[in-house]
Amino acid sequence: MRISVCILIAVSVLFFLKPAVAQGILTDPYEIMQKSFQAQRNAENPEAHKSQYFEGAVVVQGAGMEGTIKGWKQIPLRSRVETDLKFFKQIQGYNGQVEWVKDTNGKVNIQKDENSLKRKKIEELSDEVDNFKPGSPYFKLEFKGIEKVGTTDCYVIDIANTINQDKQTCYIDTTGFLVMKTCDIQPDSQQNTLFSDYRDVNGEKYPFKMDLEHLPIGQKITITIAKFETGIPIEPSIFEVPVQDAGDFQFLKGDRSEDVPFKLIENHLYLPVTINGQEKVWCLDTGAEMSVIDTDYAAELGLTAEGNIKGTGVSKTVDVSFVTLPPYNTAGIQFKPQKIAAVEIKKLFKYYMGLDAVGILGYDFLSRFITKIDFANEKISFYHPDHFNYVGSGQVLSAPLKENIFTVPMSVDGKYSGMWSLDIGAGSTSFHYPFAEENGFLKLPGVDRVGSGAGGNFNEKFVRFRELELAGFIIPKPVIGFPTENVEGAFRVKERIGNLGNDVLKHFVLYLDYKNQRVMLEKGKDFDRDFPRDRSGLTLLLTDEDGLLVFYISAGSPAASAGFQKDDIITSIDSKKISELGGVLGVRDLFREKAGTVYTIETRRGNEVKKLVLTLKELI
Repeated sequence: MRISVCILIAVSVLFFLKPAVAQGILTDPYEIMQKSFQAQRNAENPEAHKSQYFEGAVVVQGAGMEGTIKGWKQIPLRSRVETDLKFFKQIQGYNGQVEWVKDTNGKVNIQKDENSLKRKKIEELSDEVDNFKPGSPYFKLEFKGIEKVGTTDCYVIDIANTINQDKQTCYIDTTGFLVMKTCDIQPDSQQNTLFSDYRDVNGEKYPFKMDLEHLPIGQKITITIAKFETGIPIEPSIFEVPVQDAGDFQFLKGDRSEDVPFKLIENHLYLPVTINGQEKVWCLDTGAEMSVIDTDYAAELGLTAEGNIKGTGVSKTVDVSFVTLPPYNTAGIQFKPQKIAAVEIKKLFKYYMGLDAVGILGYDFLSRFITKIDFANEKISFYHPDHFNYVGSGQVLSAPLKENIFTVPMSVDGKYSGMWSLDIGAGSTSFHYPFAEENGFLKLPGVDRVGSGAGGNFNEKFVRFRELELAGFIIPKPVIGFPTENVEGAFRVKERIGNLGNDVLKHFVLYLDYKNQRVMLEKGKDFDRDFPRDRSGLTLLLTDEDGLLVFYISAGSPAASAGFQKDDIITSIDSKKISELGGVLGVRDLFREKAGTVYTIETRRGNEVKKLVLTLKELI
């Protein structure tokens, strides 16, 4: 399950400009940019802009979230921004070599992924005037005309670079050469920033108000500066990576908890979690950027939900609030209170899995450990990262974290290669929609189904490929899915080509090393096993009356041939009630039996009772 709940706050410091003398209309983008840089500098103190400090107020519009923000910057580039929204805090920094984030629970994450490193390089280069002159090896400028920002006529300049695919559009006042607006466009997102309330600071002009909008989620943030200083001394240590990391857990015995049983149900991992003496089932998920509790269960525990923002699910956005989870324990580990997200997820587990699961243990849990997952034996082990040394014979794979999620290189059929999100909260492996569309997968023969996750349902297709290569291991004839239409959530991402799920990972013994941003893969007991797949073509949901609702029927499948219709209620199979067969999970297992297996299924269709004969066959 993919849930993104990060609050994005980025303060643009590229172009804080001093008014220049009005003149005739210009069309040379390099000339316009050079005049902007010239206007920015204080002629009497040209070094003043090389150190900055600001503080002010921040409001997340429509979310009930507000607080303070302060930041430091030096050139050559060093930076630090602290955001405090009372119940959500975040610190971001860069010491000239390492970019880091300290989240609301005190966990420090070093940004090592290729895209983050490239963007930091662009930010460094953007502080140098010479990089915006004709012939620059880094930036290419294009004049796009004159447009109004509010009532102000602005030069519109597109800025492309030779480092990545990001682009920026600047709207520069035609008379005063102040930047009125910027649009920072990345492959998967866009930030639009309006600048206003310019004031004089040390002989230069700086905006004291910024209105930010993050697309596609539509999150809007207003920053109002109360204090801005330049040309000041800054202690270098303020930019350094925090020494103290999150210390919010302890093992009940020693420095590890080994061979803890877990349940692997429909390719998802579940552990019991105890809160206030009450034990409930939670799902383990590297694809959750933050741990999540069901909103109703949070209310049962008496937790106060705060804030209301849009997060990103698999296919759509989801409503997210925040709660303080009380102390909890699981798998021989005791945790202190944590800030986690609250999302409506309990119904998803109930109707699709028949489980009374109430939460997701994501990054806030798993990032504290080295985690070993033995899928075949359904055993999981947790080790303190300061006392662990991998001595196994498996493959060690660099897996830089992107938005708190491991990314790994993987190749399909020797040519569809790139970085994939490693997601133990996903039951299946899937290409993201942009990659599938670009490579013509939508036209391939396969099995159409309906996928589900946080954010709702989406149409998808599963196709059999020739082979999959991961860390030198070959998985033959993998079945990989992809959305068949554009989606709003995580599966629209272009900077990773897909999502690596447990249908592949359960061939292995998997180690997750957040501290060193790597994973280790060993062949598991089931490495060569051909796991059974659905041979019916039915997508089933559990009803409140413990019947089975026919939610979707794959075209050309045995279910379609047998005459099933959407919204049929399955009441018995071979004269056995659904409860006798183990509920929705037991019935799904029946439908994975060998091809040629025949079932007589009684269904209720409105006021009619029908008996349908289903003969299983291979779908792919």
